[in-house]
Amino acid sequence: MSVEILDASTICNFINDSEFFTRSVKERFSVIDSNHDGLLSYTELASELKKLRVIETHFGIDGVVPSNDELGQLYQGLFARFDHDGNGSVDLEEYKSEMREVMLGIASGLGFLPVQMVLEEGSFLKLAVEREMAAKVYA
Repeated sequence: MSVEILDASTICNFINDSEFFTRSVKERFSVIDSNHDGLLSYTELASELKKLRVIETHFGIDGVVPSNDELGQLYQGLFARFDHDGNGSVDLEEYKSEMREVMLGIASGLGFLPVQMVLEEGSFLKLAVEREMAAKVYA
């Protein structure tokens, strides 16, 4: 983890760099796709979401544990957002499309005033910051 400064433009520039964004999405997708079949199952995607501590950091307070039914409903709902065609799996294009929407949502929430955040190594936000820093070095 590291503390970084970013704003909406950092994220938007990351998304708009199609080559870099696509490569980043493909790399993360291949990590999540544990059976390497080119599709994300509910189990694979839910496992990734659990690692992100979605519940603790976005839907509640540390130490407050939702019931198994509530968790199941939440993860089913999130999976359905990714599974655009409803076929029970998420392909690379569905994953990329939804991650783009997630990143745009984060950018919208941040606005254009810089904020300081703690970012996980390898996260899309961290990659966005690294891309921006590299662009400044080469400018």
